[in-house]
Amino acid sequence: MDCAAPVRMTGPDSRFPELQALLDAAVDAVIVIDARGCIEAFNRSAERLFGYAGAEVIGRNVSMLMTDSDRYQHDAYMERYQRSGVPHIIGIGREVQNRRKDGSVFPGFLSVGRIADAKQPRYVGFIHDLTMRHQSLAAVVRERDRANRFLEAAQTILIALDPCRRVTLVNRQGCEILGCEEDALLGLDWFEFAVPPEERDSAMRQFDAFVAAGTSTPAYGEYPVRTRAGELRLVAWRYVAVADADGKVTGILYSGDDVTDARRAEAEAREARERMMHVSRLATMGEMTTGIAHELNQPLAAITTYAQASRRLLAGPDPATEDVREALEQIAAQALRAGEIIRRLRNLVRSGETQREPTQINTLIEELGTLTRADARMNDVGVTLALGENLPVLSLDRIQIQQVLLNLVRNAVQALESTAGRHREIWISTALTRAGEVEVQVRDNGPGVPAGFLARMFLPFSTTKSDGTGLGLAISRSIIEAHRGTLEYKGNAPRGACFVFRLPVSQDEKT
Repeated sequence: MDCAAPVRMTGPDSRFPELQALLDAAVDAVIVIDARGCIEAFNRSAERLFGYAGAEVIGRNVSMLMTDSDRYQHDAYMERYQRSGVPHIIGIGREVQNRRKDGSVFPGFLSVGRIADAKQPRYVGFIHDLTMRHQSLAAVVRERDRANRFLEAAQTILIALDPCRRVTLVNRQGCEILGCEEDALLGLDWFEFAVPPEERDSAMRQFDAFVAAGTSTPAYGEYPVRTRAGELRLVAWRYVAVADADGKVTGILYSGDDVTDARRAEAEAREARERMMHVSRLATMGEMTTGIAHELNQPLAAITTYAQASRRLLAGPDPATEDVREALEQIAAQALRAGEIIRRLRNLVRSGETQREPTQINTLIEELGTLTRADARMNDVGVTLALGENLPVLSLDRIQIQQVLLNLVRNAVQALESTAGRHREIWISTALTRAGEVEVQVRDNGPGVPAGFLARMFLPFSTTKSDGTGLGLAISRSIIEAHRGTLEYKGNAPRGACFVFRLPVSQDEKT
């Protein structure tokens, strides 16, 4: 509609300053038009929103503020309303696109009302700028879409539960692990559905206690879940509580890593490492066979000697029963000595799972002394112990630590075989360091380790021996590191080699 004979005014009649002030105070744009759509009033918010001064729009058709599509619809609505009296936007409101003076377009919500008691129809329109709302909604949508992409791309199981243990969210990885679509999981009791009966009570108690505590600190745990195919998968869970403004827990978010294959691989690696250690112990025992046999021959020879003497004493006309009794006691003592040697050998060469136990390192070294001294004597090598006093008790795998000591002593004996013409000696010492660690040293006065071999001496299959496996030092270091300790080499002054391993003392062990 065209505006004939436009009236130039920027607002309502100046006789009503209160109304003018009200319009100018409004946050939204307020525009008053007549029946032809000509603008009669244009408040200050409208000036800021559209970029026009009031004088530029008064008397012009309001369609100048609209896009082409909304201009056509607006004129049709107005004509239809004036003809039929049926409102399409008046009193209802709708979202429209608005055009500024600079040509830019912005979204707005238009509310239109008819002014009562006017001889000719007049209308007042309120336009609320939706730009910020649209931007906020777009940002929310972007964040939601990005979060959904993260959820779907995550290689971990992501699950949300309400305080009643019902599933409220599960990502694609969780669906794949469980073999179910999300729609089939939503609303189910998670523990009844996914956790096997033997683990269910424990997992539910853990969940209920976490909800009751209402802590914001993440918690950790492991329990298996059962897939639709009936397979059990071990999952390592990290979970955190979600709370409302009052601190009440409204849900729990779970992040789970399927560690089934990793745990299986760890078990297989552990078994392989145990087998390798067992083979290494057997190889060491094989190298020490001569010395061990000599050590066993001593009590066996003594048993034979005492037994023969007892037979002679009993064969005479007047048996010397007191001497026979003493001989039998010696036989028993020597038999116990031989049995103890065999027991220690069996412990060292046995296979299977080992375990840690409270151990005095000095006692462990003294128990090993029989075997190490026997091997050393057969090679004309002396062994001296210098054991520190009042050392704390450690939690050790006795067999593994003895294997380390055997490896180090055996290496020293073999190194000393090449040194002729002087006294050959090995020293084994223990002490408590200033750092609170128990230190064990195995030193010798042999040729030491060649400089070119130092960088790779602890690598598997590295050896200077023609018949060596190159596993002894590598296994020894892995054993010490598994005990949270260190194993290193340093030269021994004035000559020889020195291997040092240190084992930390825990707070429990210190007390």
